[in-house]
Amino acid sequence: MTLVVQTQGTDTADGDEPLLSYTVSTTPSPLKASPENPQAPEEIGEVIITVARQSGTPADVEWIRVKVPAGTMAPDLATDLNKITPRITLTGWTAHLDEAAKEFVFSPRGSHEPIGPDTGFTIQLSDIPMSRKVGTAPVTVTESSREGNAAFKDKKTVFNLGKFPADFYLRNFLSTPPSIPNGGDVKLTWERSANATYELLYGDVNRDVTNRTSLDIEGIKSDTTFYLRGTTGDPTNPVVRMLWTRVSVIKPDLEIGNLTVNGSVIAKGNVTIEPGNHLAVPKIISDIGRIEVASSIRQTSGDITLDNGGLTVNGPAAITGGLTATTVTARDTLFVGLPTASALPDGNGNNTPDKMLDGLDDTYYESRLLPYVDDWAMVDVGGIVRMTRIEIRFGERSLIGVVETSPDQISWTSRGNVTHPVCSITLPNGGVEARYARVRVTEKRDLRFEIRQFLVTPGMAFTAGRGPSGTLGSDQLAASAGDTATKDGGQPA
Repeated sequence: MTLVVQTQGTDTADGDEPLLSYTVSTTPSPLKASPENPQAPEEIGEVIITVARQSGTPADVEWIRVKVPAGTMAPDLATDLNKITPRITLTGWTAHLDEAAKEFVFSPRGSHEPIGPDTGFTIQLSDIPMSRKVGTAPVTVTESSREGNAAFKDKKTVFNLGKFPADFYLRNFLSTPPSIPNGGDVKLTWERSANATYELLYGDVNRDVTNRTSLDIEGIKSDTTFYLRGTTGDPTNPVVRMLWTRVSVIKPDLEIGNLTVNGSVIAKGNVTIEPGNHLAVPKIISDIGRIEVASSIRQTSGDITLDNGGLTVNGPAAITGGLTATTVTARDTLFVGLPTASALPDGNGNNTPDKMLDGLDDTYYESRLLPYVDDWAMVDVGGIVRMTRIEIRFGERSLIGVVETSPDQISWTSRGNVTHPVCSITLPNGGVEARYARVRVTEKRDLRFEIRQFLVTPGMAFTAGRGPSGTLGSDQLAASAGDTATKDGGQPA
């Protein structure tokens, strides 16, 4: 399928856009300039303007004027306006040439006439003696119209019509096949004369095809419209003809802005969210596939429920609420329900001690006052466990101090000095038995300190289904009645 694309420009002030819509076609297509030899007969052309009212309410129209430039220069369309025959298909309307204004005037019998959405009509300029100079001629359509009781205003539309050399042609632009699978190939073919330059345009591609009449395009992944543009004439006033053809792709790749889906979305392949962007959905259901993320999944409210299968986390997992599971396997680091965090001095505003345990780097605990020697920030894992590693991530403001552990908050053992911005301490002998870990200030500084994360490995606290609370360490596990808890190797304890 091919179509001539006419270049259209408008010359309107804000609020003065035409109330009627106009479409121009020509016979022949494209129009031919008359031979430059003045003794040769003139070429004859025809311009047909299709007019409609797009809005649902009528517009009052006093008249429509069509200005056709006449003369011997490239921007002139006709040689003699008096030889042109004007017609309009509206009943009761007349057409005549205003020789002083060099315009064709079309007007109703009365002072004005309403044009509604059901009143389509055409304006026809026949028997046009074409100018002998190749070039582009501006044809101006002016309407005097209004809506309601407003004053009538003049509103213009300009169509730039090309006059081509008599031997110019560009036609039969086709894509074979017209429909292809994703990643398929097409062959574009066309017919053209030799007295012009030609360009193929699609997507971001602008390719010179002046010396070709066909081209193979490979690996098309989405519906694509190809434009073939032919240009000829004086470079200061060229004429342009453009044809287009379209190829449809079965199951195409899509690149769009916003997408609203009112039904279901089924992804049979991978779904990738670029770094720095987010996917926000009220529910994710995966019956047979899988969900992968490169950074993190954050559930701000509600529950994450796995009815079948399992949840695999290849890095550390932090669960700050409760965990109910038939089987828990910890191959790396699992933080479940770190019950308490406290500090002296307490937090500054919303920057409270619990922010050390939320797993987020953009929240933090900040001391409310300037710290003194023996001030501290502490984590209670809920019971005696074998701690193997302690990691503290400070903010921009740090402290000078030591890291200590204790089974009872009475007897404290130093485990190393604080380093910045991350203090990571591996405890000796495969770990130490402790319930509390803290960082203690050993030198006063004149600035508050910040702790973004306080991580203890392992730091799991479970409540047994029968009997008093129990704890889960590297060699001691407790779980609800009838459940199975597993250790690092994945075997039941």
